[in-house]
Amino acid sequence: MTEAEPSRKPNFGGKFHTHASTIKAAWEHVAQALWRRYPNPYSKHVLSEDLLSRSVKGNTLVSTRLVKKTNRAPKWIERFLGGPGTACVVEESVVDSTAKTFTTYTRNITYTTLGVVEEKCVYYVSPENESWTCCKKQAWIKCNIMGLSRPGEMFGLERYKKNAKKAELGLHYVIEKFSHLCNFVSTPGQPKQPSTV
Repeated sequence: MTEAEPSRKPNFGGKFHTHASTIKAAWEHVAQALWRRYPNPYSKHVLSEDLLSRSVKGNTLVSTRLVKKTNRAPKWIERFLGGPGTACVVEESVVDSTAKTFTTYTRNITYTTLGVVEEKCVYYVSPENESWTCCKKQAWIKCNIMGLSRPGEMFGLERYKKNAKKAELGLHYVIEKFSHLCNFVSTPGQPKQPSTV
């Protein structure tokens, strides 16, 4: 576990989702695009992003960013929010230039009394083709509204999937814009784990 990785309790509960995809672009191009992914036509719900900290430790670059987003929720959820709200998300990232891995950990820091969404993404060189990049995403969604946890988590899961698809399309757009090299190929199974050497 890196120092940026959030602690994961076995009894986190809620909904869990995982998705794997392959990007037909070199890891270096994908890494550069991840730093430049906002704004893009698929991220209109992202209002701003700010770099909070950055440090180099050996061959790793550790960064923390604050992303401010807006997303309309169903009326039954908005009444708990007090109306349409703006959410703040912290993204912690660890880039290992030796292992060629780009790992991000994101979590909401607003409305946590209502629910929590945490995501881990790992981008690494494809073991099938060194010119491609694999991405493995994992997400945990938990609703803390008493009596509404099940519908809240189902809504959170579906909203996460929609936003994850937009993020994938947005990254695709940025890579294509800067390198004209990429194509997304979703895979039903899990890709092989990146080397830890």
